[in-house]
Formats: sequence, structure tokens, C-alpha cells
Amino acid sequence: MADYINFEKVLELFETHGWKLQKIYEPYRVFVKQGELPWLIPVHEKKVDAEYVKKFKEFLEERGEI
Repeated sequence: MADYINFEKVLELFETHGWKLQKIYEPYRVFVKQGELPWLIPVHEKKVDAEYVKKFKEFLEERGEI
């Protein structure tokens, strides 16, 4: 069974690193940042699969942002 994270925490994580919630295409939330490809994060019942959060954190680590 997958772990889930509350969307509010995910939103905070993205915004802390300069990303903005640009659009909502149900069930996706589209995060954008100048000069970067967008991240599409699926949200179901205000929850995000922890695997997406893990991938975003790995992306940040590769760039030395965390």
C-alpha cells in the first residue's frame, strides 16, 4: 500500500523552492518555475502519493537545492 502526503505539505515544499501552482487539470496540479519544465502532480482527495514527493526531492538534491 502506498504512502500519501497531504497536498498542503506538497504545496509548501514546491513553494519553498520557488515553484508556483499555475493550473489545475483534474486530477493534476501543475507547478512551474522560470526556465524549468513543469511538474504535474496528481492529487486525489487532497492527498499525493509519496513517490511523487520523493522524485521531486531527488530532483532538488541533484541540483544541490536541499
